[in-house]
Amino acid sequence: MKKDWKYWALLGAVVLAGGLSSCSDDEEDEKPEAPAKVEVKTIHLNGYITKDSVLKDLGLDVDYIIDDQLTVQNNAKLTVEPGVTIVFAEKRGYLICEDNAALSMEGTAEKPIILQGSYAVKGSWSNVIFSTNRPENKMTYVKLLNGGSDAENGVLAITNEGSVSVKNCKIDGSLGAGVYNVFADKALTAFENDTITNASKSAMLLQSYGFLENIAANNVFYGNGANGIEFAGYANVIEKTVTFNNLGYDYIINSDMTIQDEGLMIVNDSVTFKFGNGVGVWIPSGLIQVNGTAEKPVVFTGTKDEAGFWRGITFESNTQNQGGSYIKNCEFKNAADKEGEDNSALYVHTGYTEGVKLISLENVKFTNVLNYALSVLWDGNRKEIEGLDASNLSFENCGHNVFVDLDGALNMSFAEGYGAFFDSLEEVEIAE
Repeated sequence: MKKDWKYWALLGAVVLAGGLSSCSDDEEDEKPEAPAKVEVKTIHLNGYITKDSVLKDLGLDVDYIIDDQLTVQNNAKLTVEPGVTIVFAEKRGYLICEDNAALSMEGTAEKPIILQGSYAVKGSWSNVIFSTNRPENKMTYVKLLNGGSDAENGVLAITNEGSVSVKNCKIDGSLGAGVYNVFADKALTAFENDTITNASKSAMLLQSYGFLENIAANNVFYGNGANGIEFAGYANVIEKTVTFNNLGYDYIINSDMTIQDEGLMIVNDSVTFKFGNGVGVWIPSGLIQVNGTAEKPVVFTGTKDEAGFWRGITFESNTQNQGGSYIKNCEFKNAADKEGEDNSALYVHTGYTEGVKLISLENVKFTNVLNYALSVLWDGNRKEIEGLDASNLSFENCGHNVFVDLDGALNMSFAEGYGAFFDSLEEVEIAE
């Protein structure tokens, strides 16, 4: 029913009166209700990540807790943003990237990414493992603290065909090594401006030489069981060209090294190799080229400063390509661990190749050698002494200097053989 004007007038007055009363001086203006506060809580992770995911900085002391193990797989990519802190609840806890997945952890100097255990003790969690070679595998400004619960491993492990770029990172505290690799020939696509400290074992324990050129000279190792790069396992067989440059720390060899087939070991100036007790180098084929200088010699020594601590180098190769084998400006120290002529700091067996120089020695020093410094074996069927050039050899505190075994080559006269070659040396023993 249509209402007349009196109705609408009365209604308007009521509404107006109500409005005025709500704005009286005796009452405050009504304020909008504040939104409800959302509490941010630490997120627990466990199991598998099978699709692309991001771990964001939640602004907490601990953003994420990995309760046991976390596996990234199935082509997924896990991105960890700057400022994230991840805690591993279990001693065996780890984060692994496998099955063509990718793991990208790129922090900043101001907001590093932190991975640590639930308590500040070495070995409170296990490690981060890369088993894929995706180019997105990166670690930048990441801190790995008090991991490495497996003393035979490392807090950063690269396995199988895995690879990762590591820059501006810090590994502090490990029951094992800092970095460990096995069956990963290209494990480190970059290793630059990184720090490894307080590892119970070596700073780096590697089973491949394939990525040495990617390790920069600006890394810092200190306070570790051994402040150097230790090679072990199948890495100690060199079958291709491997170059050792001075990176500011030692190369440590704790199992026998072999250079064979197409292997070429190039050692440049200022490099120091330290060998474990009874460990040595065998060169049945292949080449060794040592490029020390007078000011920056190469040093082969033991992991302990003790006469006879390591075995020495045995050279038996006839290989002559790529410039042949030579040792220049080098010191052999603390070698020749056993008695006998074939136990020497450098043992050279010239083989059966006629008319060629198989190895040359120039400015080589032998120091603190328990047994023989240099032993040389010529095969009896050779007509003259050949296969070895030597100049400016020196000996200090050696059990014996040089032993020459003519191996029945009685037709070699003193003048034609020994005298022409070792005429500047003292204490040379000859066995016919």
